[in-house]
Amino acid sequence: MAKGRATSGWLTAALVVLIVLVSTGVWNPFPGIWDWINSSAPLADPAPSWQNRLGGRPKNVMVADNTVIIEQPDSVEARSLITGVSLWKQPADWTAVAGPTGRTVVITGKLLTKGYTVWEPRTGRQLRVDTRASAVWTWSNAMLDVACSQPQSCRLTAREPASGDELWQIELPGIGFVLFADNPSLLGSKPLETDSAADFLGGPGLMPKLLGFEIDGKVQVVDTVEGQRLPEVQPDRHEQIIVAGGRVLHSVATVSQTGCVLSLVGRDAVNGTVVWQRKGYNLRTISGAGCDQPREPVGGGSAVVAVRPDGREALLDGYDGREVLTTGAGERILGTDGIHAVVLAKDGRRVRAYLLGDPDPLWTRAVHDGAEAAVSATAIVIFDRGPDRIIAVEPATGVIFVQANSDARALAVSPGGLLVGDRRDLGLIIFGGPALQPLPTPSDAGGSSRMPGREIPS
Repeated sequence: MAKGRATSGWLTAALVVLIVLVSTGVWNPFPGIWDWINSSAPLADPAPSWQNRLGGRPKNVMVADNTVIIEQPDSVEARSLITGVSLWKQPADWTAVAGPTGRTVVITGKLLTKGYTVWEPRTGRQLRVDTRASAVWTWSNAMLDVACSQPQSCRLTAREPASGDELWQIELPGIGFVLFADNPSLLGSKPLETDSAADFLGGPGLMPKLLGFEIDGKVQVVDTVEGQRLPEVQPDRHEQIIVAGGRVLHSVATVSQTGCVLSLVGRDAVNGTVVWQRKGYNLRTISGAGCDQPREPVGGGSAVVAVRPDGREALLDGYDGREVLTTGAGERILGTDGIHAVVLAKDGRRVRAYLLGDPDPLWTRAVHDGAEAAVSATAIVIFDRGPDRIIAVEPATGVIFVQANSDARALAVSPGGLLVGDRRDLGLIIFGGPALQPLPTPSDAGGSSRMPGREIPS
């Protein structure tokens, strides 16, 4: 009996030693099996230019100056966009990127810990450290941080991301509880969601002219151009405030005997004057039988998605209330970045792209049932079904950048390719031709970029 126990003990010890040797890479008696465990099928066909299996499933994937920034639950890793080779890694609970091309930085922090660290994306060189900030918001042209000396006494500071130079600073009456300090929710619209793509596929955009902070039931409006805090707004019980397009939008639901009477009002943020009004328009914020509005509105840039009184979907310009896009009956808006939008036809077999403000489609493409789309300044990405395909096209013309059979998720788009992933696997699908540049914003475009509508073969 004792001999049996001794033999069992020796076998257990030998197994433990074997596991340690294999896991640490000191000795591997089963190289073929181990390689099979750590290998993956290609994420797409044609295969990505590179594909790596990460140490864990990423929370977010971002692009910063030809570097892939991978946010994990407890770390951040940088890899070369060209080769996929790991460049550096740091412990972090949250990660964000900010700044324009050539001056983009990586910002990291720890859970429930004040402060943040700024890193150079390609080398991992530490640029600066902040020890006071409770939250950070990031855009492609600026960043904000907020530091509080007391629960109801905070300073909101705008900075140039790379240098940290202060652009302006104002007082805020608190900030509330912040768990993950990177980009806490503001009172704007969120992107239209699709299971096939990350919400901010093209990375951070420009900082809006106005931002809305919900603090203690009131809305604090900040003018980011002048660096001023504007008059606060107190919403009613059945009212939701959205700050978009340089206006303060009031989505008002009034209780009546027949249900909720809806209206949408755009006000001047300085004096509260009504600039525009749309009766019967619903921002899809109401849930259930009551008139409460718990859902967040969706859109992109200055445009917000609304449902007209006749049931058709539309995109409204937050600044002046114009319908910059009106769909047909039964059609659905799949995505927008505030410049372009993609609409799914009623039969689910066609998608059309529009330049907002122009009623004629730029192009039309045949798709199968269940197709989805995501819109960025660089590319419109279509996710077709039967079979699963990813098609990235130039927004204004519909010219194909790349087409691949894949059921992977689109994680980030760069001027030269699309980063896709499935669980722990990450790869880059390169666009055909030379590296592409993002499309200019409307203020830089120098005129209309509308092209004649045309059918793109599938």
